[in-house]
Amino acid sequence: MTRHRLLLAAAAGLMVALPVGWAAGEMPQSQDSAKPVPYAARVPCGKRTDIVRILRETFGETALAQGLAHTGAVAEVFTSPKGSWTIVATSPNGVACMVGSGESWTPTVAHDGTI
Repeated sequence: MTRHRLLLAAAAGLMVALPVGWAAGEMPQSQDSAKPVPYAARVPCGKRTDIVRILRETFGETALAQGLAHTGAVAEVFTSPKGSWTIVATSPNGVACMVGSGESWTPTVAHDGTI
């Protein structure tokens, strides 16, 4: 089972609709028809506390970095000692969504020795 499928399975009970404006981006076509598959149907979302718990318990990931978008959303990068990573975006209304994940995370060191 791929990591993406594991995330979807782990968050199956967390699914909620994405806030308006978060559905920008590619809209893949459904295999059954020419209608696009809604972005929200592909992204596991829920309460931030539940998502953080799933990432910690399932993958050993903890928050490494965060940033505030001009929309008021908070983006966070979660990583594990084994190199797995997940990006979580939390909207101002508290809905958190796992928007990306992968393996082989490596921190980059700047020329001045800082990360």
